[in-house]
Amino acid sequence: MTHPVPEPVSVARTRRAELLAAINGLEEALATPAGDPVWRARVQARADRLATAFDDHIAATEGPDGIYADILRTEPRLRFGVGRLAAEHIDIRISIGALAKLIEGLADSDAQRIELIREEGTSLVARLVRHRQRGADLVFEAYAQDIRGGD
Repeated sequence: MTHPVPEPVSVARTRRAELLAAINGLEEALATPAGDPVWRARVQARADRLATAFDDHIAATEGPDGIYADILRTEPRLRFGVGRLAAEHIDIRISIGALAKLIEGLADSDAQRIELIREEGTSLVARLVRHRQRGADLVFEAYAQDIRGGD
């Protein structure tokens, strides 16, 4: 028997797909040749898109009608997992902001800074992938629903 999908899960699923697209976009931009004259602009645009998608993800999860509030109402035993994911939001948002600052004012000839942007961006992508995995596990545990999003 299929359980109905609660509204917070439906919203989170949409935001999750948008976040995955933004993560993939940043990873793709970072992997393109830095010698390309539009590399910096492309990476900056994808980082900006990621920042917006992540803010939307936070709103869909932490808002008063978000999935975390719903999980805590229905499954208070998952408080630790919800708290962990919310704490990760703070750290990830800081990392997104730090990446944006590195990209700002980048000279195309600054190979050392380009490498740092790639390292920080790739590390951020990996953190986001792990965050999404933990979120999917939490939602599945709370609702016995696969949150999917992006497949």
